[in-house]
Amino acid sequence: MAVFTPETAVLDPALIDAYRATDYVLFVAPRTEITLNIGLPNAALDRELDRRGAATAVVVTAYNPRSIVLSETENRARHAALTALLDERGHTYALGEGRDPKGHWKAELECVVFGIPLETGLEIARRFEQNAIVFVQKGGVPELAYPDGA
Repeated sequence: MAVFTPETAVLDPALIDAYRATDYVLFVAPRTEITLNIGLPNAALDRELDRRGAATAVVVTAYNPRSIVLSETENRARHAALTALLDERGHTYALGEGRDPKGHWKAELECVVFGIPLETGLEIARRFEQNAIVFVQKGGVPELAYPDGA
């Protein structure tokens, strides 16, 4: 997998393509999922935003910083740190996972954070050394956003 390096400040196009192809899955209830795809509207997400009284959502993970694959133990610890930060800040969120529809890489736990602005999502991504997040506004389509440029 391609890797971001601070010297380049530009992500490999293949990595961006992989992010675009990912299924971003939100767990809304036992056995109920909403799958977000970049550039595609999602009425179920709009209903979930309404239910939570939010106009926006950000999808962020703490797994595999800069696309460097870590052990499950390291990733779980990073995820716990992410949820602790969200709890500390009082953000409303739901769990989910990023899935490769082709099955080339293992799913990554993620958080779907409701009602935060894009810049807050980017700040969280920077803190956890992520290359990209997903941002969506009610009635819009999920879009990739890059905390360090792309």
